Amino acid sequence: MVSHPKESEHRMYAFFVLYFLHEQGELSGYELAKTIKERTRGYFSSTLGNIYPVLRNLEEIGLVEPSSPIGKRKKILYKITQEGKITLVELAKAFKDRFEKIMLFFDKVINDAHQ
Repeated sequence: MVSHPKESEHRMYAFFVLYFLHEQGELSGYELAKTIKERTRGYFSSTLGNIYPVLRNLEEIGLVEPSSPIGKRKKILYKITQEGKITLVELAKAFKDRFEKIMLFFDKVINDAHQ
């Protein structure tokens, strides 16, 4: 089944959110957006407008948990749940499989062009 481009993008951001929460511990939405943008060298230009919908969705399905609001600015930190860690591995396997297929395609194009 072909997924809608926005759905694929949402899944990629969900992967990054889960990964960075697993790697770095509790982070705010702002910190997640900044980390994704920095660590992907700007390839994924995450903003609060695309991170918070992902966080809400991940919270609704039990993959992340928010903290109680902290400080004057009511900052909320998110952490990955055990179910989120399981989903992170599943997403990593799915993306790895997809990228391996894409790499095989490019190898074929390169090889065919040299014949």
